[in-house]
Amino acid sequence: MSRKQTTQQDVAPVANDAAGPKFLKAERVQEELVAKVDARLKAERVQARLKEMPGWRLLKGGRGIDRVKELGSSEGAADYAGFVLRQAARDQQVTRVELQGSRVLLAVLATGRSGGRSGLTTKQLDFAAALG
Repeated sequence: MSRKQTTQQDVAPVANDAAGPKFLKAERVQEELVAKVDARLKAERVQARLKEMPGWRLLKGGRGIDRVKELGSSEGAADYAGFVLRQAARDQQVTRVELQGSRVLLAVLATGRSGGRSGLTTKQLDFAAALG
């Protein structure tokens, strides 16, 4: 059985109490941070957030949220669609954007992990809320 050697660089201090400092492996710290940021919200929390986001609605099966945004012209709609796609790329959000004249159909989609359940996260809802 092989045992991995842990060096001082592999660990991060957690607290300094009477018994001395405690250390966590860096991988464990990363896993905990990702789990907190990427936690899927329960349906009740998603519904509560959607009440604060006029125009947005939940897609069938909780696969994401969508809305239609009406702009003054088709050029304005195209510009807005480009803006949304750039923001989605920067924020690593899975989105769908469709143009229909001066209308833009937006969807922010939940991402499922292989074999895991999909669902919306706070980050996804915050992204959609920022789009208006």
